[in-house]
Amino acid sequence: MSLSPNDLDLDMSELEGRALTCDPSCGLCCLCQPEILPHEVEWFRSNHPRRIVTLDQPHRHVAVALKNGQGPCSFLNSTRRCEIYPHRPHHCRQFPLHLYVGKRVQAELDLSCRGVWYGGTEDVLVEGGKLVQDNLDTLRHTLMESRAIYQEFEANCREVGIYRPDASLRQEVEQRVERFSELPYLAHVLDLSGEDDEMTLPNGSCPRYDMNELERSAMETGMESLDAEDAFSAPIYCDPKGRWNLFLVRGDLIKWVILNDDGGLTTLGDIDPSKVKLLVPEGEGKGIFWSYLRTLNRRDSVMGYAYFLADYYGYEDFLANTYYGVIATSALDLLWRSSLIAYLCGGKLDRAGMIEGIISYDMDRLDAPTIGAFI
Repeated sequence: MSLSPNDLDLDMSELEGRALTCDPSCGLCCLCQPEILPHEVEWFRSNHPRRIVTLDQPHRHVAVALKNGQGPCSFLNSTRRCEIYPHRPHHCRQFPLHLYVGKRVQAELDLSCRGVWYGGTEDVLVEGGKLVQDNLDTLRHTLMESRAIYQEFEANCREVGIYRPDASLRQEVEQRVERFSELPYLAHVLDLSGEDDEMTLPNGSCPRYDMNELERSAMETGMESLDAEDAFSAPIYCDPKGRWNLFLVRGDLIKWVILNDDGGLTTLGDIDPSKVKLLVPEGEGKGIFWSYLRTLNRRDSVMGYAYFLADYYGYEDFLANTYYGVIATSALDLLWRSSLIAYLCGGKLDRAGMIEGIISYDMDRLDAPTIGAFI
């Protein structure tokens, strides 16, 4: 399928075989504050001047106003329908697709979107192709810049002797991916990733670990990933009932809050995270978990996150240790987040439970810093 000129190195594999139908009760895509691109600003200023705001972070730009300053988009009506659907901004139109530009252009699918999990009528690969075609000039320009950044990064790694090709790193994870659902294996990988020597992924029996200590570590990692300055910045989970759940870290507790359609907050109670038992996938949940880890392993943005960490910490650690640590930490964080959802719903990490865990987690995973760029 030819989606673009041959000079654009493009990977659309994550979209293959996927279909999408919007869940009318969800509205997750309307909880972000979309930037209004320069060529879109005039329409909004002419037609809805009181529905836009100017923000200074991460750069000065115009954005859609939110209800109550922290809720859904001000154009989302009482039936969770967009009032300006034909004129919605570019960033709204592309959800749940993301184009990541690193050494190549790669399409990634936001698996927090409920509409991609339960069958659909829209071919996601076709929609991704349209998105690429609509942004060819921007993609070409950004790709030139990002390739230069990647080349500089890899040169720095080679100079200090920590480099390993990304294909080699991914191949090793692929060969061991089913071991990542074993808690002792995760503990062993995390231990090895912190050593001074360059690691390889273990293949065989693992040392005995204190599972209580691992649960505490998972809880701490999970709490860190939930922590946010305010409700607007907090991770959000749209559950099967269409409720927008926020889990706000407040000291040693988690405040469970529902974000209402008007932007207000309703508190459901406090959660003691120490009571959340760390579960592992079971039955068909194992396949869902392994498939998701394979997706993470193929995502260039995840590799870009490992590269970001290597650069941030001054190229002190072997790239293998950093990348395998990222995969193991992501697996453990996902298991704890999924266990939290199961704890609240009285469930387990079977097929349905694991899907809900991924829905609660993937948007945060895509928000992680990286040395590339999302378009």
